[in-house]
Amino acid sequence: MTRAWWMFAALVAVLALPFLARSRHSAAVGRGTTPVRERLVVITPHNQAVRYEFGRAFAEYMARKGRRVEIDWRTPGGSAEISRYLGSEYTASFQRHWTKELARPWSAQVASGFMAPPRGRLPGGEGTAAHEAFLASEVGCGVDLLFGGGSSEHIRHADAGRLVDAGVVARHPDLFGPTGIPEKAGGQIYWDRQGRWMGTCLSSFGICFNGDALAHVGVAPPSTWEALADPRLHGQLALADPTKSGSVAKAFEIIVQAEMQKTTPDEGWQRAVRLIRRIGGNARYFTDASSKVPLDVAMGDATAGMCIDYYGRFQSESVAAPGRTPRLGFATAHGETAIDSDPIGLLRGAPHRALAIEFIEFALSDEGQKLWAFRRGTPDGPERYALRRLAISPRLYAHEFDAYRADPTEKPYDEVGRFNYHEAWTGPFMGAISFVIRVMCVDAETELRRAYGALATAGFPARATQVFEDMSLVDYATVTGPIRAALASPDPLEEAAWAQKLVRHFRALYERTTEMARAGQ
Repeated sequence: MTRAWWMFAALVAVLALPFLARSRHSAAVGRGTTPVRERLVVITPHNQAVRYEFGRAFAEYMARKGRRVEIDWRTPGGSAEISRYLGSEYTASFQRHWTKELARPWSAQVASGFMAPPRGRLPGGEGTAAHEAFLASEVGCGVDLLFGGGSSEHIRHADAGRLVDAGVVARHPDLFGPTGIPEKAGGQIYWDRQGRWMGTCLSSFGICFNGDALAHVGVAPPSTWEALADPRLHGQLALADPTKSGSVAKAFEIIVQAEMQKTTPDEGWQRAVRLIRRIGGNARYFTDASSKVPLDVAMGDATAGMCIDYYGRFQSESVAAPGRTPRLGFATAHGETAIDSDPIGLLRGAPHRALAIEFIEFALSDEGQKLWAFRRGTPDGPERYALRRLAISPRLYAHEFDAYRADPTEKPYDEVGRFNYHEAWTGPFMGAISFVIRVMCVDAETELRRAYGALATAGFPARATQVFEDMSLVDYATVTGPIRAALASPDPLEEAAWAQKLVRHFRALYERTTEMARAGQ
């Protein structure tokens, strides 16, 4: 009996231990000696370097306030993957709200209309009612903040109702407008008047290149989009699929805009698509991950590639040997690229709303801005990684900070006047631009590369070149009309039908080009 009693007592002690420990911990927290750990959930396309520096710095910033904070970073992929993830999560969450809490039947019109922007939603009906119900709700996706991804992506999320006013613009008028961050520059929007998103840093697009590889083929460092079509770079460009990356989609849109500014939108579209086709003809590959481009160029697996500026600068610093010229260079396409903002926005139904707003305010403060722009080890600068980004706050370009900035000669607010972005020209059919590039270049990659190589070898004979440059199925009217309509249709078969038709057309066109070029026609 004594032995059984002791065994029973031991069992009770084991079972009670976790509860006793939790009680002691709770008591300690109540006495203020151990603050509760707070968690912030952030979804982002930013790389590990950005996540490390902002996670570390924000934790230290909150620790000075007596709070323990950790960031739960969610990284499903690039901007396109994040959009699909958020769309799926909000659809599932709103369906529960609509059917359970509002007790209304779910339908295809509700599903397609509750997050549709005004121009994509029929007036009246279930779609409008669902959208109004969504905007009136606190339906969430389990994530607090969307951090990064470009202004166009944030505009779409805001129009859909996924981003909400954080109150930061209204609370900090000194940070925005004439005395702070301009609302617009070079045609690009830098913050939302309704406070649903605001830029945290600036980005442009350009060309990363391997100096040794360029010297080997006798090509000067490229600094224009046209330079990437040089046939001496055949099979040597690292490019990315614009349907998989928001930044790449934006870069190709900028090429279209640059050509449109030289002439009419119709003629500019044709010139741009022909240029993109020739650039695609030089591709070594098309990757799904835009961050892979500068990595491969630095390693010599590709000679050059298109990338967003901070990918090029950051990778250049990462592979630089002390005292030697970096083998990876980056050139902004001056006069041919927009200076866009890289924003942050509060997501609807954020589970940790107050903490999320503190993070937004931190990112816009001088302390947060210095993380983007300063060299590693400088006062308030990054600890481990020089992020090589351009601060959005004009204050950071004061001469007092020149000695600390990683790129002291970069003055983005002096550059914005050289290129003016016109959202009305390409914004409404940006998805169609990416779709056309995919079916024209990515899905027909092998045939395109072979055709462009055959043309270059033959000295670009007139008839074969004319066939190669055929635009009959992707002219301006078709892309902005039926192709755009098919992509907006709730029936996915419409997009699939166009994709199948165009891929077949381009493969046949490229094969015919190859045959004619090899025959000297």
